[in-house]
Amino acid sequence: MKKQLEQLSAMEYEMLKKCMAWHIRPHQKVFLEGLFTISTSLRFDNLKVLELGATARSTVSPFLVARGANSTVTCYSKSELSKLSKNLSLLAYQYGLVRERLHTERADIFELDQKDRFDLVVLKDVLGGVNRQHDPDKFRKAVGNCLSILNPNGALLIIDKARSLKVIHWILKKLGSAGRNEWYYFTFNELKQMIPRGSFETVFVSHGVLSFGDFGGGILQKIADFFDEHCVERIVPLEKRVVFSLVVKRK
Repeated sequence: MKKQLEQLSAMEYEMLKKCMAWHIRPHQKVFLEGLFTISTSLRFDNLKVLELGATARSTVSPFLVARGANSTVTCYSKSELSKLSKNLSLLAYQYGLVRERLHTERADIFELDQKDRFDLVVLKDVLGGVNRQHDPDKFRKAVGNCLSILNPNGALLIIDKARSLKVIHWILKKLGSAGRNEWYYFTFNELKQMIPRGSFETVFVSHGVLSFGDFGGGILQKIADFFDEHCVERIVPLEKRVVFSLVVKRK
């Protein structure tokens, strides 16, 4: 992530951490590294972005707008929409963003407007929660809907938690709030099977093993991050780490 961080100002990195909210350092890493495969300059001038499933507490669109994009920021719940809009206005004021580049609306991933087209569609911690019955066809349909509204050179960026080592997976399922609420943690092979063969290319990035949850940002979090970055990730394969980004682009 060092190469990506060098391209950000201190203010942009501060904003990125705020946009990620409770999400931990591995989320920041996979997000930036995923974006880097789309634009090595991390510039997205006049890129038309759709972010699905944002919340008032967590949305990456302000960061993308700071790097030049125009973003439609959506949430699923009507009750969340006004809070999301208010938070975006606050972030725009704090960081000098053009508020008009952040448009908010309600959207359902299963009922997207097929007339609209985007250069980048972002699902950050969304896909694992779109179907609590864990129906593979529903997950495949959600991804397919996102791919269908991409411009010819567009990309889909998925960020979520994967099915990691057995002990980590057990902790997330039994003790994590999302896991107890039937969030689905994908294997690498399950993710690959959602992408239509022959038409798209994919880039998979993953980070984090011990740093699998929010430990409050204190010393325990820093210890987990340190051991992951300097030891554990060297022995745990890519497909067994906790947080991933998957970039899907047309060939």
